[in-house]
Amino acid sequence: MGNEIVMKKLINAMGPTSAKKLMKETLAQLGLVELKTADDRLHFGSALITRGGVGKLIGQSIMMQARLHGAHG
Repeated sequence: MGNEIVMKKLINAMGPTSAKKLMKETLAQLGLVELKTADDRLHFGSALITRGGVGKLIGQSIMMQARLHGAHG
């Protein structure tokens, strides 16, 4: 479920090709294969924020949604 939520946000912001690339790179950076928990999404969003630009905006949105779903970090 987590991957779908995040991919939808990424695709809406940057298109499918860039979204898939960013998802793959960020998951690898975090040592994850998929986003299974709200905490995973929180860490993913945090990693996007460090990229700046559009990544920062998407990351903030992902982090907020993760917190609403119980992430504690």
